Formats: sequence, structure tokens, C-alpha cells
Amino acid sequence: MSNSRRDASQKDKDSGTHQMSSQWAEIIGQLFDRLKGKGASVTYTFDNLVIDMPKAQGPDGQDLGAARWTVNGKVVVTAEAHRIAEEEEDRQRTLAASTS
Repeated sequence: MSNSRRDASQKDKDSGTHQMSSQWAEIIGQLFDRLKGKGASVTYTFDNLVIDMPKAQGPDGQDLGAARWTVNGKVVVTAEAHRIAEEEEDRQRTLAASTS
């Protein structure tokens, strides 16, 4: 296989992986939107999950290197709903009362 074919094949594979990751992120976001305020949590259990972080460059072209992480254990994610608008109104009322 020529280099150009191999490069094109790798680009197609990378594009498919990125699209799949994007879809999973969207699905998880929708799930948490539905769980908010219901006291629900999601537990992810990992057994030798290997995450390869590609080599990266920082500002001014400095080399940040690459990493390989292996994850074993659980991650628990909990969704909570907060009433930000009501809290902000209460804060504004308190400020107004204290300045008058």
C-alpha cells in the first residue's frame, strides 16, 4: 500500500473515531439533562482502560509530550439541578436591603 493510500485510510479512520466520540458525548449530555434534579447517578467501571494521549505542542511550539494512562476502578457522576435565577434574585434583594 502506498503512503498516500495509507495516509488517506488513517484520516478516514480518525474522522470516524472523532464522529463516534462526538455522538457519545451528545448522548451522555442528553442523559444527564434528563437525570438532573432526580438524585440519579451513573457509575462507570473500568478494567484496564488504556487512554493514549497524542503528542502535543503548547504555546510558542514547546513540546508537551505524549502520555498513556491506564484506568482501573470506578467513576461516579451525579447530576444536580440548581436554581440559579432564584438564588440571584435573593442575592440582589439582600444587597438592595443592606444598602438602603
